[in-house]
Amino acid sequence: MHIRLIPGELQGLWDLWGLELLMLLSFTLQVILTVYGSRRKNIPGFGIRLTVWSTYLLSASLAKIILGKLTVIPGSDPSERDIRRELKALFAPLLLVQIGNPDAITAYSIEDNRLGVRQLLTLAFQGAVVMWIIVKSWTHSWLSYLYLPLFVSGVIKYGEVVCALKSALSKKYGSITIEEIDQEAKMPALFRSLPENIPYIELILKAYYRFISLKPHRENWLYQPLYESLPWMSIDAYSPEEIFQITDSELSFMYDALYTKAPLIYSKQGFILRAVSFLTLILTLCGFSIIFRHSFSQHWKVCYIVGILGGAVLLEAYQIAQIPFSDWAIIQMIKHQNFPFVILCLRILGPQARNWKRWSNTLPQFNLLHFCLHDKPLKCRKILKFRGFGMAIKKNRSRTRISFPQELKVLMVQEMKDIDRDRGLKPFNQRGEWSLQRYGCLNDFKWSVKRDFDKSITIWHIATDICCYSDAQSNISDSKIQMGRLLSNYMMYLLAMRPHMLSTTTSKIIFQYACDKLNAFLHKEEPVKDESEACRILRMERLPQLSNSGRNSETVVTLKWRMLRDAQRLSRNLMLRDNRWQVICSVWVEMLCYAAANCSLDNHAEQIRRGGSLITHVWLLLAHKTDKYHISD
Repeated sequence: MHIRLIPGELQGLWDLWGLELLMLLSFTLQVILTVYGSRRKNIPGFGIRLTVWSTYLLSASLAKIILGKLTVIPGSDPSERDIRRELKALFAPLLLVQIGNPDAITAYSIEDNRLGVRQLLTLAFQGAVVMWIIVKSWTHSWLSYLYLPLFVSGVIKYGEVVCALKSALSKKYGSITIEEIDQEAKMPALFRSLPENIPYIELILKAYYRFISLKPHRENWLYQPLYESLPWMSIDAYSPEEIFQITDSELSFMYDALYTKAPLIYSKQGFILRAVSFLTLILTLCGFSIIFRHSFSQHWKVCYIVGILGGAVLLEAYQIAQIPFSDWAIIQMIKHQNFPFVILCLRILGPQARNWKRWSNTLPQFNLLHFCLHDKPLKCRKILKFRGFGMAIKKNRSRTRISFPQELKVLMVQEMKDIDRDRGLKPFNQRGEWSLQRYGCLNDFKWSVKRDFDKSITIWHIATDICCYSDAQSNISDSKIQMGRLLSNYMMYLLAMRPHMLSTTTSKIIFQYACDKLNAFLHKEEPVKDESEACRILRMERLPQLSNSGRNSETVVTLKWRMLRDAQRLSRNLMLRDNRWQVICSVWVEMLCYAAANCSLDNHAEQIRRGGSLITHVWLLLAHKTDKYHISD
């Protein structure tokens, strides 16, 4: 007995238009990737990541399905020409164009860049299948000859993806090439020949030179800090806003090198390949339109193919139109400023470049006291808890984002300069000691920064809240109060939401333990009303003996740790100092620097595709002033 899963009418419609619908869906996915592929670097949030991730995966799977349907096309019969078969065969090279088309995304994550060889094998296989379909469907008609330029365009587009993936992490296995040595040698001359009165382009050029010198995306790259051999490359003389703009642009170069075709596009070979690919697409569209100029009103599939080819041409034209609006394009214009009209283009694009979005420019915030006070039960909490999603959903519900304040940039730059005077070029191995030593209070607070890093973050976070609310009740006004609290909430965000960025293995245990203890304290017989009251009790009153019934209370990690008492002791000692907010801000900046310097490259590379983050900016600034081969005295 034969069971029909699809009704007969729908089955007939699928047999007639199924392939066309799949090609249309594939084209739609390429449009989404083209428009949104690179926007994820300046749009934070789950929505944009889910869109790009699902589209990226679906596009690759859909290509395999379409190729599978195309392989069942019957071979050509020299004595009888079948126009429908020839039209279907045209989809094969067109598919190569589609799956290799988006310049905005070649890899979704850093792991995709390690699949360059696999992608090369995939290209060889799919290219062989497409060539087999073309040979099988060849009839020596004018339509058959259109397979060739479309196939050339498809191989170029897909080949660009493979080259971008293969070269992103380990080009020449991390060894510098002759071309790159020449490029670095010419940079000082480019700085001296910069056109005058064009704002911002000097910052982009400095960011580009710092990028190609550091090459943080390369494996086994032999890098030495520039500041001793090339002091003119220092950015210390720039304003804090300009320093962050240089770092923004440098991270943008890094993002493009890892996740897009940009390094290939903005080269002589890339220009030639782009011209050939675009011309072959136009040739195919024009040739097809001429061959079927009398058939548009009679054959719907002819109209459909013209629409798909026209869409491919328009999508390619859109990407070409976007090429000038990039830091890479400005670098190429600076290198070729003697060409006609280049200076004019720089004068137009230079002022605009300042406003180009290179990251989200936001600062995530997570406050532990607020999280515990306003912890509401979730719907279906038993199911979510069983599946392990409950805590993640609660954390996301409590997380907020604010615009990155200019005042915090000024604070970060100044504090990092103070830290650099203490550490020199040594690797970053302190997480508060340098700052405490600078303010002459190392003996008083050393105990709070020498314990496990995640424990130090937790007690300093609670102590910062206590000091903040205490000063608010005393009507003390200081701009550093807000900056210190922003940094405190950001570090707690890293601990709660991005523990891998802290390079610790116990962050989840510490966070759960802190939640258990705070919940036991806040929701005792007389529940605490708000954060202000909680901070007053934590600072002024004797803390009650809390039950050890929490889930993580008996773990080896938290054994004999009195979190609330440590936070109370720290806050009381801080409140005795008139310069407490200078100390608090300095310690938080040093903790952030420690976390940034000791976080793995892959985690930083993943962070720039999530909208960027302050910790990655700090890492890059530190990397240029750190000699990884430094030997301590």
